[in-house]
Amino acid sequence: MTSSRHDPAAPAEPHGWSAEAALDALPYGVLILGAEGVLLHANAAARTLVASIGTAAAQHCGALLGCRIEGGPCERSCMAERAAEAASPSPEIRVDMPGGVAPGALWVTAAPLQPGSGALALMHVRPGQRRDRRRRSEVRWMSGPELRIRALGRTHVEALEDSVDGRWLSQRPGQVLKYLLCNRDRVVPVDEIAESIWPGSGRQTVANTRYVIHRLREKLEPRRVAYDSPAFVIADGGGYSLDRERVWIDVDEFEQSVEDARAAMARMESATANRYLEHAVELYRGDFLLDEPYADWARDERHRLAGLASYALRIATALAHERGDVAAALRYLEKLARLEPYDASVYRELVQVLLGQGRRGDAKRRYDRFAERLRREFGEEPDFDLRSPLDPSDVED
Repeated sequence: MTSSRHDPAAPAEPHGWSAEAALDALPYGVLILGAEGVLLHANAAARTLVASIGTAAAQHCGALLGCRIEGGPCERSCMAERAAEAASPSPEIRVDMPGGVAPGALWVTAAPLQPGSGALALMHVRPGQRRDRRRRSEVRWMSGPELRIRALGRTHVEALEDSVDGRWLSQRPGQVLKYLLCNRDRVVPVDEIAESIWPGSGRQTVANTRYVIHRLREKLEPRRVAYDSPAFVIADGGGYSLDRERVWIDVDEFEQSVEDARAAMARMESATANRYLEHAVELYRGDFLLDEPYADWARDERHRLAGLASYALRIATALAHERGDVAAALRYLEKLARLEPYDASVYRELVQVLLGQGRRGDAKRRYDRFAERLRREFGEEPDFDLRSPLDPSDVED
C-alpha cells in the first residue's frame, strides 16, 4: 500500500492543495502506520528512502525498518506498535538498513497520531550513515525494560548487556535496592531509607545513603557514561524510586497474574483462570526478599504476597480436582504445605491425596512431620489422622 486512502468524494482542500501533496513536498520521509504496524501511507521522500516500499513483502513496519532483527535498535519490539501506544513522540533512533541498500541507515522519529490508543503511528524518516559515530539516540526507548529483578525468593538482578548479580546484593547498595523494591509504588524520601535500614544512625546517615544510592547506580549500570542520567534509580523531590518503565519486577507480574485469575474466576472461565494461576505459581519461587529474613521493613509485604500465593495455590488445587488432574493437585498441595506449615486442612488434603494414590509411606511421613511440628510449636495434636476421610469443605470452591 503506497498511496493515501484519501476519499475522492471528500471536498477538496482550499486553494487547490491537498494533505497528500503537502506531505509529498516535504524533503524527508513520512510513513503512516496502522494497527500492528501495517503501512497505510508513504510520501514521496519515504518511497525514495525506504527502497522496499512497493514490494509485496513491505506491508509492515518490520519489513520496512527491520523490527525485531537481532542486533538492531528494534530487536525487542516494533517501533510503530510502541509509538502507537505511547503518549508522546519517541526520541530519534538510527536504524541500520539490511544489506547494501542506500542509504545505509535512517534516522527515525515515531509519534502517536491518537495518543494512547494503539491505533495509528506516524514516522519521520531522514537519511543517515551506517558508520555514524553518534550513539543511537535513546535506544532504551525501543528495548523496553532493561533491568529484570526477581524478588520472590532470593534476589536476582540481570541486565540486557551485563551480569549485575554479586555480593553487593547483601551489602548496603543491595539493601537500598531491596527497600526500593518493597516500596516500588512510590518515591521514598532519603531520610526514610536511612532510618528504616540503619535506624538510629543520626543525620550523617542521610549523606551516607546518598552515596550508597550512587554506588547502587554504578552496580546497576556499569557502562553508564559520566553525567548521563541514571536509567533505573531516579531522584524525585528529595527521594528515590525505581523507574517502572525500564525495570521489570517479578512481583508486579505475579500480582497481575493473580488478579487476572480472580477476574477469570468471576467470569466462570476456569481454563483461563488456571493459565494465570500456573504462571503466578511459577513466578513465586519463594518468600519475598528471602535473603532479608530479619528486615522488619520487608515483613508486611512478605506476608501479603505469601497470602496471595496461598490463595493462588488453593484455587489452582481446587481447579485441578475439578478436572480430575490428581498430579497437578498434588503438585500444588506440596507447594502449599511448604507455604502453610501449620495449616491442618492443607495437610489433611495432602495426606488423603497421597493415600488415594497408594503412597502410604509418603502419607505417613508427611503426617508424622506435621504432627511433630504442631507438638513442638503449639503443644497440640493434629485434628485428623491417617484414617480420617477428606472433608469436602476443605477443598476450595
